[in-house]
Amino acid sequence: MNQPPPPEPPEVPSGPPDSPRPVNPMSDIPAAITGVRPMPNQPQPQANQPQIVQIVTKSGGISRAIFFMLGLFLFGAVFFIGLGFGMMMMFGARGVVPTAIVEATHRTGDKRNVVAVIPVVGIINQSQAAYVHDAVEHILDKKNSHIKTVVLRVDSPGGGVTSSDEIWYEIKRLTDAGYPVIASYGSVAASGGYYISCAADQIIAQPTCITGSIGVIAQIFTLEGLMDKVGIEPVTLIASGSPNKATANDIFRSWDEKDRQKVQAMLDEMYDIFNQRVRDGRKSVITSTTTIDALADGSIYTADEALKNGLIDAVGYLDDAIAAAEKAKGLRKGSATVVMLRQPPSFMDKMMANTQSPLNAQLDADAIRSFVNDLSSTRIMYLMQGR
Repeated sequence: MNQPPPPEPPEVPSGPPDSPRPVNPMSDIPAAITGVRPMPNQPQPQANQPQIVQIVTKSGGISRAIFFMLGLFLFGAVFFIGLGFGMMMMFGARGVVPTAIVEATHRTGDKRNVVAVIPVVGIINQSQAAYVHDAVEHILDKKNSHIKTVVLRVDSPGGGVTSSDEIWYEIKRLTDAGYPVIASYGSVAASGGYYISCAADQIIAQPTCITGSIGVIAQIFTLEGLMDKVGIEPVTLIASGSPNKATANDIFRSWDEKDRQKVQAMLDEMYDIFNQRVRDGRKSVITSTTTIDALADGSIYTADEALKNGLIDAVGYLDDAIAAAEKAKGLRKGSATVVMLRQPPSFMDKMMANTQSPLNAQLDADAIRSFVNDLSSTRIMYLMQGR
């Protein structure tokens, strides 16, 4: 058989035997590092031939990055939409839907007969009035028929005129509905703290309580002298159709007699309402209006003094008030379950508790204007005033 001729040996380049051969600069570098791999079935390049380079990339890198960014964007969008919806529900519904009231057990007893305690502690303001309203709504709800009687626990020096009157009205709603209400005084129940109790059936004060201070006070600031010292001249403009707009309403000037008369008229009217609340509430004990007028001159009284002059009915502690509430409903002493009506902290309250102090809040021009306007507004209060 004829054998094929052997392949011819490659040509040897001419030149001196020691002359250097052309070197491929990429030949000694591994393909794993350079990312360059030889083409399959392709002969190695000759020394004088150009290099053929193939760039190899990992598939899917760009697409994975795009999907990651899209996922991150969608997550952030869902988070902020949910947060915004929650904030709208919290702020939008707060003034419409009654705030939930929680019954915290103070003493265990007959669950069919419950004494509900409504605490009013600290300065009386709109927040306190809103809480008492929600508590009264809770008691009057037919689903809560287990609540038979109420103790109004007061430890307050008073506060806002309107807020105090609103709480008085809520307590009167309870008594009008047939619920016995016993007022229990802690360390202080003065001015507005006494006002809100005037609708109660009975008042019991602790031995160390300070009460009374039946009257009205207005706190007024004027800054005219301060403005002169610091070289600031404020300008207040009033529409020509409302010339009395600045009467008792301008913080940047010293008040004249017209200003004082305006505020005095409001104070006297608020005092007449307070005096009438005391007359209606204590008429079974103090029959003389002259005696009421003498007691309602702004003086404060100890518990013993208040008992002697008829402003309270007994001296005792919270347990004594609870026992009186049971007796008023015909229940055996110590037999009823006692619950404290509480407001659970809102989501915003929890957030604010974990955030920075209000002292670190941003102080901008609007905040300063709001602060100054609040100071310039006449503030009439049922509040015991310290000296």
